[in-house]
Amino acid sequence: MKENSEKDKGFFAVDEKMTSGMVDELNERFEKGLDRYFDDLGGLKKEFSERVDCPNCGEKEGRQFIQKRFSYVRCAGCGMVYCSPRLNSEVNTRIHSRETYIEHFKFKVIPSIDYRRDVLARRKYEQLMGFFKGPGRVIDIGCGLGEVLSVFQENGWDAMGVDFNEFAIEYAREKFGVKIINKDIFELDMPEKFDLVMLWGVLEHVYEPFKLLEKARSILKPDGLMLVEVPSADSVLVRYCEGTGTEAHRTFESARHIMLFSRKALVGMCARSGFSCEKLVSNGLDITTLCRMKSLDMSPELSGRLQKMLDDSLQGDLLRGFFRKEEK
Repeated sequence: MKENSEKDKGFFAVDEKMTSGMVDELNERFEKGLDRYFDDLGGLKKEFSERVDCPNCGEKEGRQFIQKRFSYVRCAGCGMVYCSPRLNSEVNTRIHSRETYIEHFKFKVIPSIDYRRDVLARRKYEQLMGFFKGPGRVIDIGCGLGEVLSVFQENGWDAMGVDFNEFAIEYAREKFGVKIINKDIFELDMPEKFDLVMLWGVLEHVYEPFKLLEKARSILKPDGLMLVEVPSADSVLVRYCEGTGTEAHRTFESARHIMLFSRKALVGMCARSGFSCEKLVSNGLDITTLCRMKSLDMSPELSGRLQKMLDDSLQGDLLRGFFRKEEK
């Protein structure tokens, strides 16, 4: 396994300059909508919640800390940070509703969609091309607005996406002309296998991560590649929140992110699902997020240099892994 950092200067622009001013309002409205699941003392109501052990290794022991109204645990075994008690699967489906994500797309993603596509998606594509000699078949699970998928299609790949949100699918089809199936990934039966399966910001939301990884493996060709990007439990931002009780919504998302992955947890989970890790990289917004949280002024040059140091040491708030399918 090779560990490295992604040299993505300019990544900071998405969060700081190119998203809608409604982001804070949307977060507040989302928090207000969660009130029904809490009792008068601020605890999760039993009928809406469940306690879990580490979703990766099953360890019962860990250090607990509060993030907003939810309790998170850092696993003593593998270092994963996970929500427990958490909202049960029925409520989780509800808070990932079509309506919630329409607002997310309209006010948090679409305002920066051209930058995301022309800069970030192209960088992702170029990085992935280091593993391929030419175009092949790619599927993007939870593809959202399709900006990453569109770059693959532009470069000759047989590209398709899977998503549940009709608004996102319609937008992606109209703007980028990409092929997207509105279907549960577990119901997808593909006779032809893929060279590449992508999971950008998906695994941290699901209640059965091993089931999803096994599905990804089943639709890959022999020796195919899986891309997984998740929030990092090893990041400076998460460590700061863990130690101080400070809230960082973009990382924890009020328990919509039910798992944050340490390097050990991500590699271990994928290994048990039949993948070997070829490379890990890190990138993030730790420095600019912390400055905003503490109302500190820092020059873009300095914050960029500090963030690069974190990314180089795999301590950025996003962890990106490249995993090769192994024959069992």
